[in-house]
Amino acid sequence: MLSTRYTSTFKKLKKQKRLGFCPFAILGDSTEEECIKRVTAYINAGADMLELGIPFSDPIADGPIVAQASQRALDAGITTKKCITLIKKIRTATTVPIGILCYANSVHAYGIESFYKDIAKAGADSVLIADCPPEELAPFYNSAHKNGIHCICIVTQDTDRKRLKIIEKFATGFLYVVSTLGVTGTRTALNPKIADTIKFLKKSTTLPLSIGFGLSSKEHLCAIQKAGADCGIVGSYLVKRGSAELPAILDKLDIKPLD
Repeated sequence: MLSTRYTSTFKKLKKQKRLGFCPFAILGDSTEEECIKRVTAYINAGADMLELGIPFSDPIADGPIVAQASQRALDAGITTKKCITLIKKIRTATTVPIGILCYANSVHAYGIESFYKDIAKAGADSVLIADCPPEELAPFYNSAHKNGIHCICIVTQDTDRKRLKIIEKFATGFLYVVSTLGVTGTRTALNPKIADTIKFLKKSTTLPLSIGFGLSSKEHLCAIQKAGADCGIVGSYLVKRGSAELPAILDKLDIKPLD
């Protein structure tokens, strides 16, 4: 049975007419202890869900900020097994959904079935494999669902109805909507096409929409909220900050319910 945490969270957000807030962290950056401090700041700031990245040596979907965070964690000795132990520790501190972002090689190296089994035992709710197109998702999807883990899929401004139907064969929990083409990173301005993308997806799918890539201000979050998004995922903007800076930064990102 799939985790019900996302369903409960999105239902609550809809009732409150509020945009969900999902901060991102690389597991083990720059040490396991520092990572726990970072995630604790996210939880204390009222995060509605968490996205946690498993470090990888060649993170092709990530810009320099997240790539450097991955390298710091790898240099400190983090492994996928240690990441799973960290997830278990984080789960004891929160009841919000925990999503894992990783790359296919990490899952293959660990063993697909073992990975999803251990991720589920640690308390994660979903896995997004950043470099895996839907045409190659079947073995991951099968193990994910067997172990109650949601399969998160990415859509972009170029995703048409035909492509969306293929993605929906695997996607559960929510759709990860890339706000702009390219890699992760901070942006001074949102892609002007994101509102149209959200509008198209709202008419084409019943899955909640979480927007990521480049969200770097309260204004960005307000803009996607007004466009109809269900959640905003903030990564690089937070990852580049030290844990001591985070409370003040997170306070500035606070989003109020729509009237």
